[in-house]
Amino acid sequence: MPPILRLSPHPPATETLLRSCMLVLWFMMGVAIYGAPPSPTETVMPLERTAAIALYLGFGVALWFNTRHIAPHALERASMALLAFQAACGFTLHTDLLYLVAAQIPLALPGRAALTWIVCQTALLFVWILLLDSLGAPLQFMQLPQLPHLAVILMTDLGVFAGHGFAFFMGYLAASEARGRRAAERINAELEATREMLAQNTRAAERNYIARELHATLGHHLVALKVNLELAQHLAQAPNSTALSDSFDLVCRLLADVRAVVGQVRSAPNVDLRGALHTLLAGISECTVHLDFPEALDIRDPGLCHILFRCVQEGVTNTLKHSGARGVWVSFGAQQEDLVVTVRDDGRGCDTPDDGNGLTGMRERLAMAGGSLEIATGAGRGFTLTARLPGAIRRVDSARMRPEADAGGAA
Repeated sequence: MPPILRLSPHPPATETLLRSCMLVLWFMMGVAIYGAPPSPTETVMPLERTAAIALYLGFGVALWFNTRHIAPHALERASMALLAFQAACGFTLHTDLLYLVAAQIPLALPGRAALTWIVCQTALLFVWILLLDSLGAPLQFMQLPQLPHLAVILMTDLGVFAGHGFAFFMGYLAASEARGRRAAERINAELEATREMLAQNTRAAERNYIARELHATLGHHLVALKVNLELAQHLAQAPNSTALSDSFDLVCRLLADVRAVVGQVRSAPNVDLRGALHTLLAGISECTVHLDFPEALDIRDPGLCHILFRCVQEGVTNTLKHSGARGVWVSFGAQQEDLVVTVRDDGRGCDTPDDGNGLTGMRERLAMAGGSLEIATGAGRGFTLTARLPGAIRRVDSARMRPEADAGGAA
């Protein structure tokens, strides 16, 4: 079985630094909250304190997991569950933890969902503070005795909400920067891969042009010269003429050399599709990409390579935009004489896929080469695109054997 190339994303340094700062802040909050001994007026049971510390540690673990991959393009149930757990810890253990939750919301959720979450969390915190105050809980408010108690609560909450908003928008800026950088990296990789394909197509066209010109001009003239020398040998008065024999042998060798050159020019690899795909997929950092391209599969036709390259590019782009997947699998294979290319992800899928401009363009490109596109998906079952080109393996093999035939046949 051919080796599988695995391209794993590496978190940028800025994301790692942001994550480290949040974890350090969580640790220092824990030291301040649970490091100091309880005051004489507090009666905390050992079991209750142990449970609180366990929840606090769970908050840190959830924070660590939720900031591994920031700025997703789609909602993820796991991220929402971890955020809900952390928010619950903030309401029950210490409301200062909600600052970390506020900063983490835009890192773990897409734009609209993040904004909705912070608004709901802020409203719930306001109601929670009013409830605790009505129950006589020891809360710290601004020292403003000249104002009514409700006004003091509102002023204190306004400062708290401003802090939450600041933390939220700092996280939002970090998430926007991460999304912009990933998009720039992906576009740069697409441009680089496209540049490679264009350069390879240009070189292939130049090679084919040189081979055709050698075949059409020099080769034909040498054949005519060979025929004339052979005729001259028959018509010569001296049958054993050394000059004619040497000239005839020289033309034969020269004609064989021209045939060999034409064969070598045409037999050189035209387009490195595997290398272009490697460049394209290396620019993706939102998820892990697996590329399975057998070494034995040697696709040289520039037109076919261009179609396959664009199909893979559109399939991966479709996954990044809509599926929220953690992994994408791109595989090339052969089923008898058919070439099969599959792009599969582990995203959320859908029950009724809609053919947008991207999928329509894939169908049109494949139809030009006599191929077809199949879609397999379902809610929670990912999305799979299968491009099938009937008889492409036979054409690939014929293209591989043609230079050898050209080298051994007539120029």
